[in-house]
Amino acid sequence: MVISLQNSVLCGGVLGALLLVGGCESIGPNFARKVHDEYNNALGKANDEQLLLNIVRLKYRDRLNFLEVGEINENRKWTTRIGPNGSSFGLVGNSGKHTLGVTAYTEVFQNPTVRYYPLKGEDFTKRMLSPLPIAAVLGLSQAGWDIKRVFNLCVECINHLDNASTASGPTPMRKPEYESFAKAVAQMDALYNQKRLIIGLSSDDQKKNLVLRFTDSDSQSQQLKSILKLDPNSSEFHFNSNFLDASNTNLTVRTRSVMEVLFYLSHAVNVPQKDTAEGLVTETRDHNGEVFDWSQYLSGEWIAINCSEGRNRPKNAFVSVFYRGKWFFIADSDLNSKSTFMFLDYLFNLQSGNPMTFVPTLTVSTN
Repeated sequence: MVISLQNSVLCGGVLGALLLVGGCESIGPNFARKVHDEYNNALGKANDEQLLLNIVRLKYRDRLNFLEVGEINENRKWTTRIGPNGSSFGLVGNSGKHTLGVTAYTEVFQNPTVRYYPLKGEDFTKRMLSPLPIAAVLGLSQAGWDIKRVFNLCVECINHLDNASTASGPTPMRKPEYESFAKAVAQMDALYNQKRLIIGLSSDDQKKNLVLRFTDSDSQSQQLKSILKLDPNSSEFHFNSNFLDASNTNLTVRTRSVMEVLFYLSHAVNVPQKDTAEGLVTETRDHNGEVFDWSQYLSGEWIAINCSEGRNRPKNAFVSVFYRGKWFFIADSDLNSKSTFMFLDYLFNLQSGNPMTFVPTLTVSTN
């Protein structure tokens, strides 16, 4: 901008307007939106990295640490600068008057203070170790999550079918049993998607029991009943968690805790062979002594946590952490792993509140 020195009053007025406009642009809606987005993205990234880091720690049987942002205090320093623009200084225009280029701008320096609080103590430990309520798990299947993902991650046992219960802790040395459970859940998922299977709340009494109902008795439905050892002549079965009350008219379910889900997913972490050879992680083997490939089965079906031994952060990573001298990451193009990671974050937040309030919304009529 070129300002004539002939009119000092005009010069002062223009400078004031420049500062005012510059200041308004800095603290206006656009600036507030920019700051809000930056904090939102930074905190989201930090939470994702913390969750991934703790999954990797469990693979190495290292101690977990969870931090929560308590408050953010932002201190701002405003600096206004005015000075000549050398490119215009000393020039003579057609009128013979000297002109002076003036630069005026405002800088904002942010110095945020973020307070983190460790998540620990009796209450947090109970939430992490308490089994997920059946109502919450079944409610997730009505919130857009497919039954296969919900049941394989959150359920450890249905009736007599075991879903890799030994994988709910540190990596087991022997391959877990899971095949019959996986077959049953796959059939349940198919029937549910075809509207031949309904999960909801019964309306026959005030207790509002959770029930599973078959809408027909075709061969596929009868096959599922046979796998679950349910009464072939019944069409409705109640969910419960009491294995002392197991019968062919109930679906007795044991769910995992959030900590057990974290352990379950940690087995899918890909680590260098050197770490396995040095005994830093457990290598699981099947009954024939062959190495069990977690990346293809069980937790590996739902998440792929890759490892890069380079010093540079992996490109095109959805989330990545540097741990034990290497990068662990989930690829941005791996939508299946990203869905599971989102689901895990959902479970973590669910347990931090009151999961009992999250129940199926469908009411199954007794007619």
